[in-house]
Amino acid sequence: MELALEQLDYVFDRFYKTDLSRNSSIGGNGLGLAIVKKIVMLHHGTVNMKSQVGEGTTVMVHLPLG
Repeated sequence: MELALEQLDYVFDRFYKTDLSRNSSIGGNGLGLAIVKKIVMLHHGTVNMKSQVGEGTTVMVHLPLG
């Protein structure tokens, strides 16, 4: 998944789909990253994403040890 810079602001929003070419037969409801963010926040952690078209996407999850 490669994201344009303007998409990074929305990827953790519920029901947001980055691939506009997807149709209902492929599936997915745009909740995955919203759920990930909520779980990480409930554990007092952070989740960040950086992406560059042509290079790839990196998702970083940081959780406290204690």
